[in-house]
Amino acid sequence: MNMMLFGGVSLLSAGVAVMLTGCFARPPRDGAAATGPVFADRPRRYEFREGYLLSPADPCDAFLPPGTDRTAAFGVLARSLGGLNPDLPARLAALARRGEAFVLQGVFGPDTLSVAGRADGDRLIITIGPTEAGSGRQVIDGPVLQALQTEAEDLRHALDFGLAAMWKEDGPGRILWANGPYLALVERLAGGDPGAVTWPVPQLFADQLDPMPEPGSLRRCRLALPDSDLATTADGALWFEVSAHRLEDDGTLCCAVPIDRLVAAETSLRNFVQTLSKTFAHLPIGLAIFDRRRELMLFNPALVTLSTLSPEFLSGRPGLVAFLDALRDRQRMPEPKNYRSWRDEIARLEQSAEQGTYQELWTLSTGQSFRVIGRPHPDGAVAFMFEDITSEVSLTRKFRGDLELYQSVLDDTPGAVAVFSGEGRLVLANDGYAALWGDDPKDLIGALSVAEATRGWQARCAPTGLWADIRQFSAHKTDRAAWSAELVLLDGRRLAARVAPLAGGAMSVRFLAADGEGAAAGALFARSGPGQTTQARREMAEPRADFQVRSAGTD
Repeated sequence: MNMMLFGGVSLLSAGVAVMLTGCFARPPRDGAAATGPVFADRPRRYEFREGYLLSPADPCDAFLPPGTDRTAAFGVLARSLGGLNPDLPARLAALARRGEAFVLQGVFGPDTLSVAGRADGDRLIITIGPTEAGSGRQVIDGPVLQALQTEAEDLRHALDFGLAAMWKEDGPGRILWANGPYLALVERLAGGDPGAVTWPVPQLFADQLDPMPEPGSLRRCRLALPDSDLATTADGALWFEVSAHRLEDDGTLCCAVPIDRLVAAETSLRNFVQTLSKTFAHLPIGLAIFDRRRELMLFNPALVTLSTLSPEFLSGRPGLVAFLDALRDRQRMPEPKNYRSWRDEIARLEQSAEQGTYQELWTLSTGQSFRVIGRPHPDGAVAFMFEDITSEVSLTRKFRGDLELYQSVLDDTPGAVAVFSGEGRLVLANDGYAALWGDDPKDLIGALSVAEATRGWQARCAPTGLWADIRQFSAHKTDRAAWSAELVLLDGRRLAARVAPLAGGAMSVRFLAADGEGAAAGALFARSGPGQTTQARREMAEPRADFQVRSAGTD
């Protein structure tokens, strides 16, 4: 059963109003017995507009006393018909407020009457007639009418229970029927006053539904509220998606589904994207986000600067391949040696970005260097970040060149030189160090500690207390002043060692051969200045056969 049932019930209500053969006696009041019949030759039909009686007065009327005020006739009729059926006052009120049609039966003395009410445009029509068959009259079976009425009531309650506002319009656009949510909207827009809802109800979306949406299409409509605090959207209004369906009787059935939460979510998402866009706008890193179809859906101004691509091209949502082709044409990516292999590289680039593992350094023909990073995003999207690291690469190259220069100078320095950081780790060593101690300094940089180094040196030298002094100097347990000492290797060679402090808590240890140099070596390593320790001045060790081990100086 569809929505047309309500229109059918209204027409049925008019059909069951049958011709009367006699004038009615007045309905019983206060439990009094009905008076005898008074005859009439026409049906009882009452038409009202906004509570005003339009029908001509009949002195033989059984329900409206003679001289009844036409402005109050609707209320008088409602009270008079209350004696026929106790549900009639509520049904008449619903008819006046919402245009709800009804058909009820009532007992009038020994007879059974049918009372029907319906809305016709801006008019309310109430018809009273007998249920018995007669000449020129049509009688509807009571159980059938009851079944129709019950089904109509169930459908009306079901439509009132939903959230969608529904209504039916005639050709000129007047509302013929509306459900509960629509009437609730009318009441809400009227400031919450139930008395403001009268029939015919206003058309809430008239200005936004002209012309009506095509069948199967939706139109977004907005209703401004008098109290914006009641709205869930940021603009203080109610939002609906309205659809319309043309009926065979030239009427239109409309349905307005509330979408406040959807509009609020869209607004929140739009604000979030704007916030991100403003944030990305100040980033020096170029950002390009491609959706699952690999179309560019978001980029920032830094990408325009780094790629030199026009904003119009990027706003056209190019694909990933087209984007990289444009970069290649503008020499903003390394020129591939083979175009086919470059296409394969793009496929690998996309796959690596999906797995979150793509990172590459692009060196351009202009001398610039880009760091390109690919990262996966939700819903199959991929983000690429382009960072200009030209200055960083230049600085790194300069630093590396300086280190190579310092290393070459250090390698050219006589003797074995080792430099330890403030944390006690080997940071520099020359070729003389490898020649003297047999360890390649390239394999020891950053890994060899002072303790490990002194243990290696100690294993190749005659016993001496020099190693403990070096460890204490590195740990800042002695005065930070240069000092020197002599030692003897196990093969009998004599070395002169000099320990000197460096900036940042670092220190250098230098070993020079002392054989044959005599006083010159002693002068080179003579200790002077404040902070000398008790072992600062050390005597030349005797040859290996005459070594004297002192318990106080043994490590």
